Amino acid sequence: MLEFVRRNRVLFSSGFFLLCSLGLLSANAKQPGRFDPLGNAFLEIMAPFQRLTTAAVGSVRDFWSGYVALLGAAGENRVFRQQLRTWEERASRHRELEIMNHRLKRLLDLQRRLPAGAIAAEIAGRDATVWFQSLILDKGSSYGIEPGMPVLAPEGVVGLIAAASAHASRVLLLTDPNSGIDVLVQRTRVRGIVSGRLERTAILKYVGRAEDVRVGDRVVASGLDGVFPKGMAVGEVTQVSRDDPGLFLHAEIMPSADASRLEEVLVAPPGGGAVKPRTLGLALQLAGPPHPGALGMQGPPHPGGPAL
Repeated sequence: MLEFVRRNRVLFSSGFFLLCSLGLLSANAKQPGRFDPLGNAFLEIMAPFQRLTTAAVGSVRDFWSGYVALLGAAGENRVFRQQLRTWEERASRHRELEIMNHRLKRLLDLQRRLPAGAIAAEIAGRDATVWFQSLILDKGSSYGIEPGMPVLAPEGVVGLIAAASAHASRVLLLTDPNSGIDVLVQRTRVRGIVSGRLERTAILKYVGRAEDVRVGDRVVASGLDGVFPKGMAVGEVTQVSRDDPGLFLHAEIMPSADASRLEEVLVAPPGGGAVKPRTLGLALQLAGPPHPGALGMQGPPHPGGPAL
């Protein structure tokens, strides 16, 4: 008997404690207000752990909620940044269109005031050397451009066509030392020749030392060379010197047209003539932006659409 009890002591012990637990539960059920020191002690011991567990679970829940909210905010920020970039690109394109329309309006104004028709061309390249200053245009002999034709901008004279292939041409700039334009000092009608210098400026040649030429005088094409239209701006006198020996004064000219900033030019047929003055009717015609096709040019492409 003792041997049987020893072999099954675990089973008997478990059964004994189970019966005790059932008895205690039954007694508590019958007397719910009875004082239970063991249960109170157990409650006192477990309460701090329960508070820690509840706090930990709450912290994890709050962290997860914040993490999910942060992911949502990050996604929204990416969307907003993309939208901002899209609007910035659109604003940049619209600004470019406004600038282009302003340039083309001025170019069209000049084209209408020239004594003969002119061909609009875009600048496709620039000569990088200082020994030969020139521009490359995107049109050539197939468009009617030939060597010797004047190249003009709304600001003034740019240069002369030096060579032309079928689809490109080279412009000898006013600032090149090999250039020469017959000009007049607008204020006093003194005649001379403007030729370029290596410093991207020009000089007024063959003007007598006694002639009235001052700093700030405007210099325009005389039209007597049979190439450039009379009255077309050439530049402004920036320096006058009569100290050098010789028959002629020394005058430096700043060209009216800055070739480094030009994007489109007009190539006019040679023959002189005079530039017509602006009229009120012409100004009203140019109130809106011109279509680039009016000048035989292509505008920037519209988003998602064909080029103008």
